[in-house]
Amino acid sequence: MLFLLACPVSGQVNKTKQLTASDYKLWSNLTTESISEQGRWVSYSLSYESIMDTLFVKNTVTDKTFEFAKGFKGKFLGETWFGCLLPENRFHLQNLITGKIQVVDQVQSFVFVNEGQYILLFCNSQDEKTKIIIKNLKGAILDTIVNVTSFSLSPKSDKLAFCTSNSNKSKVGLLQFGKKIIKSMVTSSNDNAFENIVWHREGTSIVFVARSVSAKAFTANTILFYKIKNKQLFQYNTKTRKSWPKEMVLVANYVSSLGISDDEECVFFKMKKDIKIKNDKNNLNVQIWNTKDKELYPLRTIYDKSLTTLRTPRVGAWWPEKGKLRAVGDNEHPNVLLNGNQQWALVYNPDVYKPSSNREPYQDYYLVDIATNVKTLFLKKQYGSSGYLFFSPQGKYIVYFRAHNWWVYSIANQKHTNITKNKEISFFNDSSDQPEEPAPYGLLGWTKNDASLLIYDQFDIWEFSMDKNRGGKKLTQGRERKQIFRLANIEYWDPSSVNSKPQIINLENGVTLKVKAIDNSKSGYVRLNKNRKIAPIVFESKLLSSIKKAKKNNVFTFVKEDFNDPPELIVKSGNAQQKTVFKSNPQHFNYKWGFSRLIKYKKSKESELKGVLFYPFNYNAKKQYPMIVDIYEKQTHKLHKYTNPSLLNGAEFNITFFTSQGYFVLLPDIVYEIGNPGFSAVDCVIAATKTALSLAPIDKNKLGIVGHSFGGYETNFIITQTNMFAAAVAGAGVSDLTSCYFSVNKGELNSNAWRFEYQQFRMGKPWFENKEGYLRNSPLNAVSNVTTPLLSYTGEEDPTVDPYQSMEFYIALRRLKKEHIMLIYPKDDHAIQIPENQIDLTGRLSDWFGYYLKEEKRPDWFEPQ
Repeated sequence: MLFLLACPVSGQVNKTKQLTASDYKLWSNLTTESISEQGRWVSYSLSYESIMDTLFVKNTVTDKTFEFAKGFKGKFLGETWFGCLLPENRFHLQNLITGKIQVVDQVQSFVFVNEGQYILLFCNSQDEKTKIIIKNLKGAILDTIVNVTSFSLSPKSDKLAFCTSNSNKSKVGLLQFGKKIIKSMVTSSNDNAFENIVWHREGTSIVFVARSVSAKAFTANTILFYKIKNKQLFQYNTKTRKSWPKEMVLVANYVSSLGISDDEECVFFKMKKDIKIKNDKNNLNVQIWNTKDKELYPLRTIYDKSLTTLRTPRVGAWWPEKGKLRAVGDNEHPNVLLNGNQQWALVYNPDVYKPSSNREPYQDYYLVDIATNVKTLFLKKQYGSSGYLFFSPQGKYIVYFRAHNWWVYSIANQKHTNITKNKEISFFNDSSDQPEEPAPYGLLGWTKNDASLLIYDQFDIWEFSMDKNRGGKKLTQGRERKQIFRLANIEYWDPSSVNSKPQIINLENGVTLKVKAIDNSKSGYVRLNKNRKIAPIVFESKLLSSIKKAKKNNVFTFVKEDFNDPPELIVKSGNAQQKTVFKSNPQHFNYKWGFSRLIKYKKSKESELKGVLFYPFNYNAKKQYPMIVDIYEKQTHKLHKYTNPSLLNGAEFNITFFTSQGYFVLLPDIVYEIGNPGFSAVDCVIAATKTALSLAPIDKNKLGIVGHSFGGYETNFIITQTNMFAAAVAGAGVSDLTSCYFSVNKGELNSNAWRFEYQQFRMGKPWFENKEGYLRNSPLNAVSNVTTPLLSYTGEEDPTVDPYQSMEFYIALRRLKKEHIMLIYPKDDHAIQIPENQIDLTGRLSDWFGYYLKEEKRPDWFEPQ
């Protein structure tokens, strides 16, 4: 049998200390914060059981270190200064060379501007307003602004717009930072308050709103647009302008509700219907569920009765210099997505294909010229999930995934082009074992000026030029090397925001890519430079994460870890050797930790799979050990993951906790046959377990199995098909596919049917077309076969898997007089969240497996009440 072996860390042979719960408090989580511009300094923090402890700043050459107890939001200024916030709202400024410090109290946040010439401190005020203090590095106060109700820094951090309000007047002011600070007034009012300032992406203008005291929550009366260069202010009062649609109110409660076009000719805003709560004379509050309703009743009532959670608000466009206002879209197609330069929009009606059996319904998209309001059909019945349609940053193109291919639409030429149809490889997950339409591997973004598009296949990154040929070129060699390349640092774009813009990949400056072996045995990073060449950074048989690059130097920091090697912060400068900046959890080396091993096995249909086998602490090859099999779907990505021992475990099975108690732990990958999720799990889990038994000294009579959510379903089903396991634990598991199919998911506020037809349960057909299949794969159908003692648990308020699924299995096992205990945690969720409940659950899992797999004393709580 082939396998990869991660050997124990050297020097541990004589470490025999026993790990106990009292030791867990020693373990910390390492988080990288930032790196200075030249890479001479790094900052990182340690936290213990979710409580922030210390923020550190360390010199990557000399190891000189500064510590800030409970510090957070640290920022470097060059290679000399470091600022952070401390408890009780204190600002701490540290000179990293001289060691001198400045401390200011009552500071909520801070920012360095104009290359550190100025420090802006945003301070608490007793009346819930903010005071802005402007200082220099010497500590001198240059200006103070009081009674600030809101503020916004420009994209280039060279200007600050702010709103103030007192008993007499409200104002909007502007600070421009250069060699001197230029302070100016934008507007003022005795009747309205100003808020929600949004900048043009080049920082040359702002848009904001004014609202009267009597305005409804989250709405405003007036839109204001200010051009900074010529000091022009334009206003649109929705109460007095005749062009404003009377049934609408201006939405103003979030930044994404306002935006400015790139050419500064148009302002975008959001508006919604001024819905009045209707009295339908239903004094009994009778719920009326109609099968023709677009939404299920719970979601429909939220839409109808809440002024703050209505459907997506409508988008409007205002041309200040022309005095023109128009809604983008119409009543037929009210939802709007703006393109990159805000000259065009896609509009659609989200309800056309509702009610839908899909999680997200299909959409019909129409392309609208915002200047003329001319609307034409763009795509019919396009898949509605995110990740299938994007705009280019400069607005020239729309790219979408359809019929297993990526298409590009040129707005100028009005032409659709399939750019991937002639490629021999797939740009979608053709190995997916879920019955829904295979998803694309994804899109990195666009290069400068919409010149080319970067797309993923299973392994590699492709660049498709937008010239006439639109050919695709592979930039990486992942398929040949069995490695997967992905962008390391992803910025997310919200197409529903009126001021958002798609990501531009600046290859001229180079980008950092994450790379990992397809079997998860190795991981690392490379640099893709402007010549489209790959420069390696690091690639090891470890788990590497959290890479950061110095802005002005070829210096990188990243975190490296293994199952038996705690996370460490690494710095790598150019081609120099790695240097450890900080090694977390040194107490780890007081214990014989065990190690992880990648195994390969075959299920009955000869499909080769992988799994991870974790060895127990103090492992002795001459002994036999119990083993717990932790199941879900594919989990080999955890091969090198370091896990702190903890009692605070809600959904995650804590591998370290159980390996420290003398268990092997097996995480098998599971693949599925459509229409047979339960039997697929049985096949894979039994094959993996038998392989583990052949590779390690595991007692075949002392096997346990555990799973949560979908893993809980799999556990319930597996114990109806085999008596291989001496004990089982199922958390929040489905027991009856039929009753779950016909239930409402309280978290999604829709029917659970889509989970079975298209998603995780992989039935592939409606219940009506495959009743036998649903019955055959239901644990409840074969519950009489169960001989394995089962512990189940669920949160009383679980919105994802109704607690009644656990209760149904409990009732059946109770009626059959099987050995079973069910735990229901009050006021808790799908994953157990309340710390006291997490500790209790970990203890009961330990008791359960301890009794059945290690012959420990029978706990009192096992006894009937």
